[in-house]
Amino acid sequence: MSIDKRFLGLYLHVPFCEHHCAYCDFNTYTATLENIIVSQTVDAICDDLINSAPAITPCYAVKSIFFGGGTPTFLTSTQLTKLMNTIQKYYDVHEDAEISAESNPSRVDSTRFKELILAGFNRLSIGVQSLDNSILKSLDRTHTAQEAIDAFNSARDAGFNNINLDLMYRLPNQTAELWSESIHKALELQPEHLSIYSLTLEPGTRFERMHKGGNLPLPDEDEEIKMMEYAITTLKMHGYDHYEVSNFAKSGYRCRHNQIYWNNEEYLGVGPGAVSYLNGRRWKRERLPSRYANKVFHNQDLTVEEETLSKLRTMGETIILGLRLLDGISLRRLNERFEIDPMEFYSTVIKSGIEQNLLSLNGHILKLTHSGLLIADTISEQFLISD
Repeated sequence: MSIDKRFLGLYLHVPFCEHHCAYCDFNTYTATLENIIVSQTVDAICDDLINSAPAITPCYAVKSIFFGGGTPTFLTSTQLTKLMNTIQKYYDVHEDAEISAESNPSRVDSTRFKELILAGFNRLSIGVQSLDNSILKSLDRTHTAQEAIDAFNSARDAGFNNINLDLMYRLPNQTAELWSESIHKALELQPEHLSIYSLTLEPGTRFERMHKGGNLPLPDEDEEIKMMEYAITTLKMHGYDHYEVSNFAKSGYRCRHNQIYWNNEEYLGVGPGAVSYLNGRRWKRERLPSRYANKVFHNQDLTVEEETLSKLRTMGETIILGLRLLDGISLRRLNERFEIDPMEFYSTVIKSGIEQNLLSLNGHILKLTHSGLLIADTISEQFLISD
């Protein structure tokens, strides 16, 4: 790797799942492996990677690769290996790159996980969501708690030593006791990383329609905050570093790829609907797999949405994302990066946040307080000032 190269993250979007969950609003499509669009999409992603490489490889070294979805392990090991081989051939991948794949607990075993390791993956993120069968059923998941545990143990047996588990709270019929049980069952597995998310009712999802119709009982806001606080306290007691609003890691296992997003650094997204952010330009590729593949094969422009961010807008987004990190954000570095004094420009917002004990300023480091952490999104929005 040339010392003149900048680092970036590479994201591959695999848009297929065997089952579409009622709460999910991601760009995903149910399919079977036999469906021709699946193999066409894999071929198109490979071609897209090859076509994008000449603009990326001379300038950037890839420090993390993340296969998201959808369910990347929906694909065969042969297909995933084909994608990985294409990346390794056409991109300058750092020898210590973090290479992650998302996986659902269903239909995976030690052999499958060993094949992922052989393909080059060194980090796994398993979408457990809950370790209670009644909650999993109400959440519209297709796996059981035992299948999730078995999937984790199979990944360990295969050789994965960097595993994340996703867990969710504020779920239908979820009590504080059921949430506590899921947390402790997850801790018994001793994953290196845990991501803890509150259920969000996204527009257009089945869950949102059910809730509007009064058919989806959810914990109220006070219960939601208590669940979050319980997770924070418990995970910290068990040696996990609470380094981002929703993420906890053992020492040395913070997710490197997601830190690219939180630090508002550059990344290339490849696959249907994938977003890229390079040189101040953010753009999204064609969402529908069939249209995406057709455009790739005919060398057509894949961009369907794009914007070029001003210096001011970029600084605001950098603060919003950076405040999610418990380490906070350096106002001095922001000043150096954007040549704008954030303390002066956002003086009203910062002073108000400090007075309300939602923000703290220690030297040049701006952080959310514990109270601010619980309403992070509300506080962060105040930094997005239109230019």
